[in-house]
Amino acid sequence: MNKVLPNPPLDPANDRAAFNRGIDHYLSSQGFHNVNDDLSFEDALLYTASLLDSAPATALDCGELLDNPGRAKILAVWHLLEIAKTTVDRSL
Repeated sequence: MNKVLPNPPLDPANDRAAFNRGIDHYLSSQGFHNVNDDLSFEDALLYTASLLDSAPATALDCGELLDNPGRAKILAVWHLLEIAKTTVDRSL
């Protein structure tokens, strides 16, 4: 079927700008997570260690479902999380 009007040329810069405007409008710049000012260093370290227990497992599960190059990127993130987890665990 012939169209009366052809598709306009794609401009990734316009798409990215529209995406950024939408994100800026709907998401606040404050972030989603606030840290209690009374949180001690030790408690913060323990909380971080517990987060780092689940993050590598999640990254590994996601990486197993993807093909390259996405899989390689997720597995690189998994490796970095494992390094961070080992560092935090050693400091405890």
